[in-house]
Amino acid sequence: MKIPFFSKKEQKEFYLGIFLKEDQGVIMTFLKTKDGGLELVDREKFTYTNSWENLTDDVDEALYRLEKNLDTEIKKTVVFVYSHLVDEKIGDIKPVYLQKIKQLVKALELQAMGYVECFEAISFYLEKNEQISLTAILIEIDKTQLGIFVYKSGKIDSRKILARTDNIIADLSEGLEEIKKKTILPARIILYDSGNLDDTATKILSHRWSSDFFVQIPKVDILSEDEVINGLMGIFGEQIKNQTQVKKEDNKEREKRETLGFFLNEDVGEKPENPPGGGKKENKFKGALDKLMAFLPKKNPINFSGKILPIIGVLIIIISFFINEYFFHKAELTVYLPTQKLEKTTKIEINYRVSSASADFSETINTSGKQEVGDKARGQVTIYNSNLSSTETLAQKTLIVSPNNLKFVLESEVKIASATGDASSPLPSTAKVSVVAGEIGEEYNLTANTKFTIEGKSKNLLAKNETALTGGSKKQIQTVAKKDQENLLDTILNKAKKEIPSIKVLPDEIAASSLSRVDFSKTDFSKELGEESNKLSLKATVAATHFLYDKNSFTDKALVLLKPEVEKEYQLEKENISYTVNKIDKKDNQLIIDAKIKAKAVIKVSGTEIKKAVLGKNQSKLKEILKSQYKIDGYNLTIKEPLPLLKNYLPFFLKNIILKNSSL
Repeated sequence: MKIPFFSKKEQKEFYLGIFLKEDQGVIMTFLKTKDGGLELVDREKFTYTNSWENLTDDVDEALYRLEKNLDTEIKKTVVFVYSHLVDEKIGDIKPVYLQKIKQLVKALELQAMGYVECFEAISFYLEKNEQISLTAILIEIDKTQLGIFVYKSGKIDSRKILARTDNIIADLSEGLEEIKKKTILPARIILYDSGNLDDTATKILSHRWSSDFFVQIPKVDILSEDEVINGLMGIFGEQIKNQTQVKKEDNKEREKRETLGFFLNEDVGEKPENPPGGGKKENKFKGALDKLMAFLPKKNPINFSGKILPIIGVLIIIISFFINEYFFHKAELTVYLPTQKLEKTTKIEINYRVSSASADFSETINTSGKQEVGDKARGQVTIYNSNLSSTETLAQKTLIVSPNNLKFVLESEVKIASATGDASSPLPSTAKVSVVAGEIGEEYNLTANTKFTIEGKSKNLLAKNETALTGGSKKQIQTVAKKDQENLLDTILNKAKKEIPSIKVLPDEIAASSLSRVDFSKTDFSKELGEESNKLSLKATVAATHFLYDKNSFTDKALVLLKPEVEKEYQLEKENISYTVNKIDKKDNQLIIDAKIKAKAVIKVSGTEIKKAVLGKNQSKLKEILKSQYKIDGYNLTIKEPLPLLKNYLPFFLKNIILKNSSL
């Protein structure tokens, strides 16, 4: 965090906050409150029109809208950044981004007050809200970059910046792999970004982390954009409150206040390539050499009489100079190389490996099926035939119907002879036959002498029970329903997805999650479908199958596809290739990965050639050399030199210049 102390406060003060990320930003206006804190007045989001190239124009347009609404002009400005924009080694914003911010500040005539890394504001916000020292893993998510910050008892324990892919689990595993070797990871993860992180949080929660990472299942929290902004405003406001406590500064404090290439309350702009007095430094060095040579004899050099001591002194100086240069004068030069951006959507076929794991599970639930059971009423009836002309035959299962419409079935065939006598007083013939009720239930228990009609027959045929029909009963029981079986299967399947041991994934492998499946290999229900029971149990074996592919193999193939599109003066390495998977299909023994591939080809340069070109050069000439000869605009230089005389010069030996290449 780089926040200097501030100037004398005004009657009514406004501040400007510029929050910069990879491809978008937020401009905020703050009002200083009576208690010395800050209040958010307004904010304006903006998206970069051409990456960081048009940053000044993009900010200017958004700032115009804010100031128009506020009807005032704001100069005092603090910059908030994501940590991948900061060089951890030098503890400042990377030169390529710093240059753009300087241009922005100068062009818009802003009074810059410093910068804050976002993760520090987040930790400040959480500790203030929760009133406890922070112990958690902060995950800072940008478009192509990921920041991991591990806090223990309110102190930063570890931090890691890495490239982001479409596989958040693989990214976190890679980032946490080194950290977990040194310390126990907190079981709380906090995500923040301006986008929707619900899906990301779900993936982290649903992943079965091994005990090597977390001793317990981690809790995942998401910070909203409003909470992030409140954190930024809070930490800046705290600095505003503290400004009145500062009476004066010494030279060391003034050095700390230098941020973004300028001092507070001074003119904003880039420092001149040669500051006042700086142009004389090379002459001063040359003059020192001249003085060194003045000790040498000018006449009769062979005659050393009276001059042996000066000569020895000169030799000592020369030898000391040589030792200093050979052993102690060192420099680290990082050059930010121009890049060619490449993008391609294609399908790549790649081999895969199958990994599976299985486990046994059991569950019991209450049954929900309902069924009525019981007995049918039975007895005997007498059939009456009053037809004088013919014998009647009733087949088995013929229906007879009671007055209240209850139906009974003949249990056997029966013949009834024709009636006797004459038409004026016929004497019906009779026959007895057993009957059974058509349904179960007590309502079929009929008293004696109940008269029945015979379905489908004339009125000449009637039936009557001389004794009661009995034995009918009915009750409701619980049974196994199909839904009960389905619910048990779903319960165990969901349980298995969480509890089946994690598959063994090799360091460079990625799981094709869309193809992963969890299936039953064995099921055993305690009761059959429709069987009477209050409980239903299921014992099952569940197997999880995953399809894994090698990330390096994928990027190797992507490299082959992209190389024809690389311009002649550029070269493409696979570490500069990223991709987003659109769809994965499986065909025969291959995975077909439909992906959007992005890459950066870096201009070809010879490290040795650059080192030779800058050998022994003054810093003031370094930029000119790098830009004119190698098309390099951005760089970072650190010189370690015990002699103040040479502190602005690069070493005179190639071995003492450490050259690092980085892409914009």
